Amino acid sequence: MASAQRPGAAVVAALLFNPMLGSLYAWSVFLGPLEAELGLPRAKISGIFSIAIFCFTVGMVFAPFANKRMPTAFLPMVATIFCVMGLSIAAMADNVPLLTFGYGVLFGYGSGFGYSVTLQLINHALADRRGLANGLGFGAFPLGAIVFSFVFGMVIDAVGPQNLFGATGVILVLSGCTAALLVKQSAINLRVDTSSITDTAPTAPSSQFVLLWSGFFLAAAGGMMTIGHAAGILLSQGGDAMLAMIGAAFVNIGNAGGRFCAGWACDNFSPGRVAMTSHIAALIGFMILATDPGPIPALIAVASLGLSYGIASGAYPSTVSIFFGIARYGRNIGILVTAWGVAGLSTPWIGGWLFDLTGEYILVSVIGLAVAAAGIVVTFFIKDHRPQPN
Repeated sequence: MASAQRPGAAVVAALLFNPMLGSLYAWSVFLGPLEAELGLPRAKISGIFSIAIFCFTVGMVFAPFANKRMPTAFLPMVATIFCVMGLSIAAMADNVPLLTFGYGVLFGYGSGFGYSVTLQLINHALADRRGLANGLGFGAFPLGAIVFSFVFGMVIDAVGPQNLFGATGVILVLSGCTAALLVKQSAINLRVDTSSITDTAPTAPSSQFVLLWSGFFLAAAGGMMTIGHAAGILLSQGGDAMLAMIGAAFVNIGNAGGRFCAGWACDNFSPGRVAMTSHIAALIGFMILATDPGPIPALIAVASLGLSYGIASGAYPSTVSIFFGIARYGRNIGILVTAWGVAGLSTPWIGGWLFDLTGEYILVSVIGLAVAAAGIVVTFFIKDHRPQPN
């Protein structure tokens, strides 16, 4: 049975589908146009992204349960159906409740569901290189945001946000159907009881999982606020629309690069120390922004924050796989990602609320400094539980 599998097809499916799901991360490009179109303050518009992140988390938590009840090749189609329904509703929405339901609830849930499925597939396909598997799986996601940030930024004034929602839905149909065919070709079956998988990873103490959850929450708090407000931060520092578009893309370039590199690094170095670098990068980024630096230093700062979030998003899930194995990876990553969901639900909205209150992002940056420092402290207590060579 195992010899009939084509793991390469599963890897290609993940690398194809995840960037399309990652268009969710291009949200900051929509902030200004939606504010103008709907006549609402930034906190309310940012709240839509917060709901999307929460529902994304719910999708990741529930996806492993669907593995046992559906053919594996059908799972990408389930994600596609939710995403396309949501984007279709968002394309017709002329008010916040409808936009929240379409983009926030349905698109958010579908993206999280699909993300979880592809991560499980790539971890099974590359079971002997778990850090690399997670680096590739998590790293592919923001690649879509890089492309979509540039494309959306160039055409949004001409075509409007609703038309972009509809176009994204069409692209997701094509990529989702292709991913489903590739998964079928791979012959990987997530319905099989994963407890039968031979797993040489040690089981780290549960206290280490608590530390990983806490560290990931602290890293995601700064990362999700930055992703949700990157364009707004640069505009508030005197940048123009082009710089705001470049900044949103820089955040996602750092995000993608950090994920790829962190996954590889966790296979070769202490995962706790790899995670620590993410909090150090966040500290640097928030320190720059706290000085009200102007547009170019602010661009460097948001790029550093994007890199920080990318390293954390590659390091923490890779560490879970390395420390606790792939037999229950789907369940464990679902629990870990609730840290990201809590951060994503709260910090974009808090960032928008503080901006509406003060007219700037300096107070947000000062809070971010404290959060980054706390993350550095947490990573000091993450031990190295990688399998040791005989």
